[in-house]
Amino acid sequence: LVEKFGIDPNNAFAFWDWVGGRYSVCSAVGVLPLSLQYGFSMVEKFLKGASSIDQHFQSTPFEKNIPVLLGLLSVWNVSFLGYPARAILPYSQALEKFAPHIQQVSMESNGKGVSI
Repeated sequence: LVEKFGIDPNNAFAFWDWVGGRYSVCSAVGVLPLSLQYGFSMVEKFLKGASSIDQHFQSTPFEKNIPVLLGLLSVWNVSFLGYPARAILPYSQALEKFAPHIQQVSMESNGKGVSI
């Protein structure tokens, strides 16, 4: 398929379809390009941050749990206030692709369901 897309197959990084987390930035597949771009020492800091929020989620009571509160705010805004969308406003040109990325992540997390 990469050849049909116009990429030399010798330049393709192959992995099996059974590899889990292929679309997760914290997976082996997600970390590889980040490591090549920024160096593993920077990616290691990123992964420690991800681990930190995972541990926060697992160990913090709901009333002080940031991921839980953000999820509840999202449900509140959609279900009770009738706001069907959220705004993600990049403050830098370097983040121009951040909003579309978050939209894709959200759709994948929610079963790719979309509606007006």
